[in-house]
Amino acid sequence: MRSKCKGLAVSLLAIAVAAAIAGCGGNTGGEKQPVAVNTYKIVAEDTIVPAEYSGVVAATDKVPVMPKVSGRVLEKYVQGGQAVAEGQPLFRLDSRSYQAALNAAKAGQAQAAANLANQELNLRRYQTLADEDAIAMQTVTDQEAATAQQNAVLQAQEAQVAAAQDNMDDTIVYAPFSGTLNVDDVPIGTFATAGGTALVTISSNNPVFVDFTISEAEYLEMVKSGAGNPTSWGDHLKLRLSDGSVYAYEGHIAQVNHGMNGNSGAIVVRAVFDNPENVLLPGMYATVVSDAQVKRKAITVPQRAVQQTLGKYFISVIDENGEAKQKEVKVGPQIGKFWLITDGLQDNDIIIVDGYQKANGAKLNQHLLTKDDILNPSADDGQSK
Repeated sequence: MRSKCKGLAVSLLAIAVAAAIAGCGGNTGGEKQPVAVNTYKIVAEDTIVPAEYSGVVAATDKVPVMPKVSGRVLEKYVQGGQAVAEGQPLFRLDSRSYQAALNAAKAGQAQAAANLANQELNLRRYQTLADEDAIAMQTVTDQEAATAQQNAVLQAQEAQVAAAQDNMDDTIVYAPFSGTLNVDDVPIGTFATAGGTALVTISSNNPVFVDFTISEAEYLEMVKSGAGNPTSWGDHLKLRLSDGSVYAYEGHIAQVNHGMNGNSGAIVVRAVFDNPENVLLPGMYATVVSDAQVKRKAITVPQRAVQQTLGKYFISVIDENGEAKQKEVKVGPQIGKFWLITDGLQDNDIIIVDGYQKANGAKLNQHLLTKDDILNPSADDGQSK
């Protein structure tokens, strides 16, 4: 009985060994299935690259309002922070001394006019007598000179009246342009000196400037890439406000400082934006967005092809042997569904868009995507992950 059991055990062991050997032989003869991947062939082409710059809103005009004459402030027609129109009265100064000067000038004018009338009467009388040979012509000549002299006196008096009237009118201080007053208006009773005392500051807020800077490195990159300079950016600048919303009106470049700022090493650029609703206030921070810069021979890749690890960026590139190799790249701004690559890839490189997780070291079943496939994906793209 024991002999039969022993024989059965040996037979079972032989069967197991044979099965194991057969199984090993089957695995050895089989091949791994190719990994399906979506690929994309890079084509270097001129590309519109959006650029963003931090800016500060500034008033197009901002000036202190100073009186043309000296005097104590007797009345205020406005308050700080108020919106005013061009020519609107703002302050009234003490006008008593100017009124007195005006009255005196008018009196002098009246006296000069009366003297001139008398001289003209004498001239006519002397001319009549001279025609009758009653007096010498020298008397007429002398009277003509006296009349002309008195006429000059009258003109001088008239000029004094005009100057005195101007001083009198200038005791009312008007807004030089439409805008908004700062809250630095002086109180009633302040003695204001002509051209020396700022009664209030007024700012024009429609349109407004947005000042921003371009670094030396950015400027050189623009020149090298053929993107042009800020003056060629056109009239379609956008503005993103601090809450993330996009401002309703587009702007354009108004001024460019064609020299580097010695302290910051940057070029100062000034854009102008309409501001009819007074949404933009001087001192506000905003981001200027330009989408008119063209980068020559730019390399862009689908965003989903970019792998990020510990702050670095990688892309799987298919080499000449058809194998996937991971390469580190440097990225620029995102452009729609694409990402600008500034270093690490070349024209005609073939990269893996989908399926790169299992691609390294494996045989690949490639499905080439077009740019239209990236922009308008469909189920047929087979986006392997």
